[in-house]
Amino acid sequence: MPSDRCLRYYKDRMPIYLFAASIIFVVAVARKRQIRALSPYGIFVAFQILYNITPWGTAALGVGGRLFSLLSDQHIVNIQLVLSATANLCFGLVHLAFFRNVKFTQPLSPSRRTRRNYLYLAFPLFFVTCVLCHFYGWHQYTFAGHLVDQETLGGMFTVTAYFKFVFVAVYLYYLYRFGLDKYAWILVCEQVVVMVVDGARTTFLPVLLVTLFILLDRVTDKKMMRRIYGLAIAGIVLSIGTRSLIFHDSSLLQDMIIPVTVEGGLGDYSSLQSIQGVEKLAQPPYTYGASYLVDPFVFLIPKSIGRVSLSPFGNWSDSLTDILEDKFSPMGGFYYLSEAVAAYSYAGPAIVTTIFAGFLVWIERNKNRHRMLYLAWMPTIGILFVKTQFGNGMKLFLIEFLAIYLIFILSKARILFIRSQRNARGNLAPAAT
Repeated sequence: MPSDRCLRYYKDRMPIYLFAASIIFVVAVARKRQIRALSPYGIFVAFQILYNITPWGTAALGVGGRLFSLLSDQHIVNIQLVLSATANLCFGLVHLAFFRNVKFTQPLSPSRRTRRNYLYLAFPLFFVTCVLCHFYGWHQYTFAGHLVDQETLGGMFTVTAYFKFVFVAVYLYYLYRFGLDKYAWILVCEQVVVMVVDGARTTFLPVLLVTLFILLDRVTDKKMMRRIYGLAIAGIVLSIGTRSLIFHDSSLLQDMIIPVTVEGGLGDYSSLQSIQGVEKLAQPPYTYGASYLVDPFVFLIPKSIGRVSLSPFGNWSDSLTDILEDKFSPMGGFYYLSEAVAAYSYAGPAIVTTIFAGFLVWIERNKNRHRMLYLAWMPTIGILFVKTQFGNGMKLFLIEFLAIYLIFILSKARILFIRSQRNARGNLAPAAT
C-alpha cells in the first residue's frame, strides 16, 4: 500500500534527518559560545560528519557492498547515524553549559640566546629522527598496512616511532617554556621535514593544529584569521599530498582523494562491526568501560608479548569473529563509537561522549594553569580521540607528557648546574684590596 511505502520511506530517512539536526545543533552551540571552527570542537564535529555521511552515502547509492559488506547494510548504517546524533547532542550540551573561551597566554620569554641554544641542542635529535625515518619510516608500509620486511625491520620501526614522539615533545616543550615565536616556527618546519621523510601525517598534523589553536588566541584581525585558516588547509593538503607521493598509483589528485574517501568509508567500519555484534550476538560480552581503564596500560606492552589477549576491547573484537564477514577493522581505521558501543551497548556513545566533552572543556578552561598537561593532551587525545582507540591515544599522551616533563627536569638541572658553577667561580675569585 502507498501508506506503507511512505512509512518505510520516512523510517529509512529519519536517521539521516536526526543526524543532520544534531549537526545543526552543535553548529548553533558553537555560534552561541563563540567556539571557533578551527578547534578541538570543530575537529570532532568534522570527523562526525565524515564518518557518518560517507557510509550513509555508499549505502544509499548501493555501492558500498563492492568494498565491504556492511557499507551496503542500511539498517546498520542507520543505527550508527542515530547513535552519532545522540553523541552530538551530548557533546553540544556539555559545551553549551560549561565552555568558556580562554586564551593561551604567552610565557615570559627568556633571552634570545637561550632560545637559540635550545634549537642547537634539538638539532641532533632532528637529524637522527630524519635518518631513522628514511630507513624505517611509515613509507616502508604498503597501503594495506604490511611491512616490506617485517622480520628484519620490525623492532626499528618501533624505535623510529618513539624518536618521532620525542621530537614532537621537544617542540611542545618549547611552546611550554618559550611560547610561540619565530624560533618555534623553525621547529614546526623541522616537523614538516620529518613528515616528508617519514611519509606519515600522524605526528605533524596534530602539532600544526595545536600551533594554530595558540596562534588564533593571539589575533583578533579577521584578515589574519583567514590566513590562519588557510594555513590549516595548506597543512592538511600537504599531509595528504605527502602520503599520496608514497603510493603514486595514478594521478596525484586521485591519490589525494582516495585516502580521504577510504578514511570516511572505512575509518568507521569498526563501529559498524560493533553494532553488528550487538544486533547478532545473543549475549554480547560488553566491556562496561574496562577498556578505558585497562587498555592504556596494555598498549604500553609490546605486540610481540601478546597484548591483544589482555585488552578488554581486544576480547570484544575477538568475540565478533564468527559473525563478521570481514576481519575486524579491515583497513586499520577506527571510530570511537566502536569502543563506546562495546562498553555500554547503544547507551555507550552518549555516555562516553559526555565524559570526553567534559574533559575537553576542563582542559580548555585550565590551559594556562596546567600548560604542560594541555600541550601533551591536545595533540593526542584531544584531537585524535574520535579516530583512535582510547588505549593507543592514552599511550601517545603519556609518552608526550613524560617526555616533556623529562626535558623540563633536565632543563632545571642544567640551570642549577650553571648557577652552581658561577657561584663556585665567584667564591674562588680573589678578594678586592
